[in-house]
Amino acid sequence: MSRRTPAVPPPALWLVATILAVGAAQAAQPPLSLPLAAGARVGVLNLLDAEVTHFHGSRRLEDSYLKTYPVDWPVSAMLLGAVKPALMRLGLTAVPLAATEELSAARESCLNEAALARALPRECGPLLSQLAAAQRLDAIIVLAPRRNDAAATRQRELPQYLRGWCVVSGEGAAGSAPVLLSLTELLLIGVSGQGVQLLDRERDGDERSASGFTPPPDPRAIPAGELAQLQPLFASVLAQQADALLAHLELKR
Repeated sequence: MSRRTPAVPPPALWLVATILAVGAAQAAQPPLSLPLAAGARVGVLNLLDAEVTHFHGSRRLEDSYLKTYPVDWPVSAMLLGAVKPALMRLGLTAVPLAATEELSAARESCLNEAALARALPRECGPLLSQLAAAQRLDAIIVLAPRRNDAAATRQRELPQYLRGWCVVSGEGAAGSAPVLLSLTELLLIGVSGQGVQLLDRERDGDERSASGFTPPPDPRAIPAGELAQLQPLFASVLAQQADALLAHLELKR
């Protein structure tokens, strides 16, 4: 079911063009590196729902809308495929993880609503430490959604409640394809005897034109076949995030 946006959007003529012009913001603090011994076990945890949100902006408020579509994409496998080759080249072991009930329940407070620029919230540490101990992990990579409300990276032309994988279109943007927007967090978390530590976070790949996606005549009812065309495009965005994240892993000498 679609739901109307609560705020009047600006004219859609410049909506897509503006998003394309916005680059990912740089972190205020340089991320740390994580040295690991050969054979170290790196958990790979997906907390992102298998869904795509379509936001369509219009000059007329009543013609703007947002709808979230469930998809059958194997998001956990997409994440593993994005990080496993680089981990193997480093001589590290990728360990696929299933989210515990406790972690799933705490996703909002631990990740989506947290000020991760500083550190993981205190209540998240024990949950991740327990998972790391159970799986004998030396590090954890986590993929999770984030909302469009972070001061440093917010797309101000779009609603703050947007999150996860999105495709954005707008009337009047002649010649411009819809835009992919990845409102996600990819986190690198180190594990030690003292607990867990957030070492790096990658908050999107570059915004890019969704050249393989053309909204149907009724964009409020996008067929599954149309949505399937977006999967390799979002997989490419995820691979870009993973490359940036894994640059902070190194082998102990």
